[in-house]
Amino acid sequence: DCEKQNYCPTLIENGYLMREWEWEEHDTYIGEYRCYPGFELRNPKIFSTSKQDYEEKYGWGACGEDRDRNPDPENMPRCVQPGSPEPCNMPEKILNGYKVEEIKNELYDMVDQASYKCNSGYMMVKTWKGDIGWCRHDGTFELPYCMAPKEYYTIEFELVPGFSKMENAGRVRARHVYADGSTGNWYAGCDDHFNGPAAGAICRSLGFRHGKQITADKKMKPISDLPFGMTNVYCYHDDTLMMSPSCNGDDYGQFGWPLCAPEEQIAVQCFDEMWKVDVGFNMVERSGKMSCPVKVQKEGNEMKLKNMDVHAKWGGVHLLASGDYEAEYFEEGVHYTGKGKFSKKERIQSSIHWEQNGLRLLLLRCLHGRSYHERLARQKPQLSQ
Repeated sequence: DCEKQNYCPTLIENGYLMREWEWEEHDTYIGEYRCYPGFELRNPKIFSTSKQDYEEKYGWGACGEDRDRNPDPENMPRCVQPGSPEPCNMPEKILNGYKVEEIKNELYDMVDQASYKCNSGYMMVKTWKGDIGWCRHDGTFELPYCMAPKEYYTIEFELVPGFSKMENAGRVRARHVYADGSTGNWYAGCDDHFNGPAAGAICRSLGFRHGKQITADKKMKPISDLPFGMTNVYCYHDDTLMMSPSCNGDDYGQFGWPLCAPEEQIAVQCFDEMWKVDVGFNMVERSGKMSCPVKVQKEGNEMKLKNMDVHAKWGGVHLLASGDYEAEYFEEGVHYTGKGKFSKKERIQSSIHWEQNGLRLLLLRCLHGRSYHERLARQKPQLSQ
C-alpha cells in the first residue's frame, strides 16, 4: 500500500505532498506541500512565527511520528482560494457584552463576522459597522465593546479646510461626546507618529471609507486658538474608528512628550474610492470628430494626465499617450486610412503600465460607442484591429 509508506498524507484538500523527512530535533515527520493551480497556500501558525520563518518553512506540515494517526489539521498547510479570509471563531463575549448572531461570508462559505449586544446597563462603543465585529486575514479581530455610562464617550471630528481648495480635506479638530450628549472642548492632535490608518479612522468617523495623512498647503493654515489635546495618534489596522483598541492616542503634555507647534496640527484628506476612472464622450457632428477625455482620480485627487486623451476621427484613428500608462498608440499623424492602412510605413507602439486596471477597457468602450458605429456604418471604413 503506497499510502502507508508515508508518515504524511499524500494529499491535502486542493494540494499534494512533494517530499517528507524526519525532523529529529523535534521528534516528528515534516511534509512539504504545494497547491494545485488556482489555489493559494497558507502555512500553519507553528511555521509562521515570523516572515523569515514563513519563507524558510513555506508549505511545511507537521505530521507527527505515527503513520497510523492523522496529523492535527492546525499543524498542516491549507490550499485556499486566493484572497480568502482565514477561518476564525468569533468570540462569544466582548467587554461587558456577548455575541448575538454569527454572519457568514457567502463568497467563501465561512463565518467571519458576528453581531454583539451589551449587558444590561452598559453602552456600546461601535465599530464602523455598528454592532458588528469581524476577523481579519491575519487572525486578529475588530470588535465593539461596552462601557458603563459614567465612563462612556466617543470622539467627534471636524475638518477645517481654511482657504484650501482640496476636496474633503482640512486640519482636524476633535472633542469628546459623553453618554448624556454633552460635549467637551475642541482640541487639536499633534502629528507626531500620526499614520495613514489613523487618518482612515478619522475619515470613517466622518462617513468616508478611506483617508490619508497630508501636508497642509499654505492656504490650510493652523486652526487659531485651538489647544493640543492628543499626541502619538496612530492605528495598527486601516479598518477601524479611533475608539478601537487597536488605535492609540496619548494626552498631550504628559509622559514627557515633546511640545508641538501649531503647524503640526493633524491634517487629513478623506475619500471613498482609491481609484476612480471616468471616460467622457465628445463628438462634433460637422467635422465627424470624436474624443474621449479621460479623468483619473487617485485617493480623491484628480491626476494630471498630459496627452492622455484618446482621439478618433472618421476615416482614421490615432491614439496619444504619455506617462506611466499602458496603451498601444501611434505617433501623431500616423493613423488608419479608410482602407485600413497606415499613412506611414512604420507603426509606433509603446507598452507601459496603467496604474488603474480597467481604464483600457473604458477607452475601448468609448472608441466602440454607439455613435461611432453609426458613423462608421455610413462611411464603412475598414479599420484593422
